[in-house]
Amino acid sequence: MNAVRRAMRWACGSRSGTSAHAAIGPGGQRPSREGIDWSQLWNPGPVRVFTAEELARAGQDAPSRTLVFMVTTMGVLMALSLLQAVPQALLAQVTGLLAGGLAVLGTLAKRLWWRPERRLLNTASWGFVTLGLAVALVVGLGQGKTEAGRWLVGVTMGLATLSNVGLWFLTVYRSEQIAARLRELAERERAADMARQLATAQIQPHFLFNTLASLQHWVQTGDTRAGPLLADLTAFLRATLPLFNRSRLRLGDEAEAVRRYLAVMQLRLGDRLRFSVQIDAAAAELQVPPGLLLTLVENAVEHGVQGSLHGADIDVQASTEAGLACIVVRDTGPGCAPGAADGLGLSNSRTRLQQAFGAQARLLLAAAPGGGCEARIEWPLAATGNAALPATSPATPPAEPPAAKA
Repeated sequence: MNAVRRAMRWACGSRSGTSAHAAIGPGGQRPSREGIDWSQLWNPGPVRVFTAEELARAGQDAPSRTLVFMVTTMGVLMALSLLQAVPQALLAQVTGLLAGGLAVLGTLAKRLWWRPERRLLNTASWGFVTLGLAVALVVGLGQGKTEAGRWLVGVTMGLATLSNVGLWFLTVYRSEQIAARLRELAERERAADMARQLATAQIQPHFLFNTLASLQHWVQTGDTRAGPLLADLTAFLRATLPLFNRSRLRLGDEAEAVRRYLAVMQLRLGDRLRFSVQIDAAAAELQVPPGLLLTLVENAVEHGVQGSLHGADIDVQASTEAGLACIVVRDTGPGCAPGAADGLGLSNSRTRLQQAFGAQARLLLAAAPGGGCEARIEWPLAATGNAALPATSPATPPAEPPAAKA
C-alpha cells in the first residue's frame, strides 16, 4: 500500500517525493512543489533506471498469487461485460481482439514486473496507440459509418487506452516498490555498520586498558611475563584492526584473533583460564559477520572465567554438518544466570546474524552439559553470503594447547 501511495503522489507531479498535500511550513506558507510532468503523455514511465545489481538485490520477488488472481479476475469480468454489449455480428471479432490483447498485455506486464523500465513501457504504449489508429483507419475506410464499424473502433481504442493506463501504473508501482526496498536494504546495512562500530567500541576499550595496565605493571616490576604479553597483544591488534572494516570475513581469520585474545587473557589470568580452539577446515572458509565469534568468547571469559573463583575452561568449536554451519563456545564456569537478558554484544550479534543469514539463523544460550554455559550459533549453509574466499587465503592456524603458558 505504501508503494501505491507513493506511485499516486508521483503521478500527481511530485517526482522528488514531496506529497501533494505538503505540510504548511514556517510563516504559514506551503513549500514549493513541482508541477505536472507533461512529458508522461508522450514519454511515460519512471525516470529511474535500475542496474542489474539493484534488480538482483531488490527485484527478485514474484507478484503474489492474490495480486495475479485479482487482476486476472477483473480482466475476465471486464471482457465478459463488454461481450454482453457487443452486437452479435461483431462477437467473434471482438472476442478474438480481446483474447489477443489480453495475451499480449500479460506478456508485457510480466516483463515490466521484472524490469520496470521506461523504454519498454514506451514501446508498448506507442504500439497500442499505433494499433488503435491502424484499426480505426482500416475500419473507417471500409465500414466507418456503420454501427459495427463504430463499435469496432471504439472497442479497439478503449482497449488500447486501458492497456496503456494499466501498464503505466504497473511500471510506476513496481519501480516505487523496488526503490523502497533498496532504501530499506541501505538502512539495514547502515544499521549493521553501526552495530559493528558498537561491537568494536564494546570489545576493544576495556580489554586494551586492562591489558596495558597489566603490561605497565609487569614492565615496572621486571616481570618476565611482560614480553610474551606484549607479543600476544601486538598479534591480537594485528588480527583485529582490519576486522571491523569489512562486512564479512573468513571464520578462520576471526578464529586467529580469538586465539590471540585468549592468549593475552591467559597471561593475565594464569591458570584460571584454559582454552582450546578447534575450527574445521570447511568451517574456516565460511563468511561471517566480523566480531561474531569474538563477542561470544569475550562473554565467556567475563562471565565464565572471571566469574568463577577457580577459573574455567573455554572450548571453541566450529563445524559444518547436514547443511548447517555451527559455532559453539562452551565454558565450565558458574553457568547462565536465571532470567538473564542479552547485553549489548549479544543483542548486536543476534541482529547481525539475522541480517546476514535470514530468519533461520539463531543464537542460543543454554546450560552446558556438566556445568557452565554454552553459546551456539547455527545457520543454513545455503544462506546468502556464505561463499568461500579464494584458495589463496591463509589457512587456519593450529589450535592453542589447553595448558596454561608458563
